[in-house]
Amino acid sequence: MRAALPAALLAAAFAAHPFPLAAETLSVDAAHSHAEFGVHVLWFGKIAGRLDGLQGTLDLDRRQGMATVDVHVAAAAVRMDDRRYADWARGPDFFDAAQHPQIRFVSQPFPLDRLQQGGALAGTLTLRGISRPVRFELLPQPCRLAALDPAQAATVSASAAGINASASAATAPTTTLAVAASTTAPAVLCRALARGSIERAHFGMTAQRFTIGDRVELGLVLSIPPTP
Repeated sequence: MRAALPAALLAAAFAAHPFPLAAETLSVDAAHSHAEFGVHVLWFGKIAGRLDGLQGTLDLDRRQGMATVDVHVAAAAVRMDDRRYADWARGPDFFDAAQHPQIRFVSQPFPLDRLQQGGALAGTLTLRGISRPVRFELLPQPCRLAALDPAQAATVSASAAGINASASAATAPTTTLAVAASTTAPAVLCRALARGSIERAHFGMTAQRFTIGDRVELGLVLSIPPTP
């Protein structure tokens, strides 16, 4: 009995003062997240499109103050103003959605406060079955995750609706489309906007080299809803 008493007291102490969670995983709201792209076409200027239904996770390590993003989207989920351009973007000359149905980006660990303050976002992009290192730039955005501990984050609810799900033109990725945005502004715990570019030849997109620019602008728009 005496030996069991210290163990009981120790268990009670841990219950009263639990260790902070080392990591947590939050899901991206696919209904309000997407990827964007833009490319220059000779005589027509830049054409832009978006891929709806971006999904994945945001992993947080609060002890280290670091985060990691892992997101993917269907290559066939292309939306563009011109249906002919959309069919071309899905086709073998560009995304080749039939042979490579998924586009994925996995970031390297980055400081958690960059979700609010902005900064570099490096990682690996897999496109057309080819994986290469890329670099995005996170834009400054309202993000409660950068300030909340796990207990606080779990209790955020409708009050997060004060962060509008529609970004202003001044902060949106450079590939923003002229397509209708959602009229609803769901509660948002964190919104992340990132922009960058790749050389399409590095991902096997070598068709029409004399009429389509090699540089492809990319944008990521991620919404993290409050924990239920």
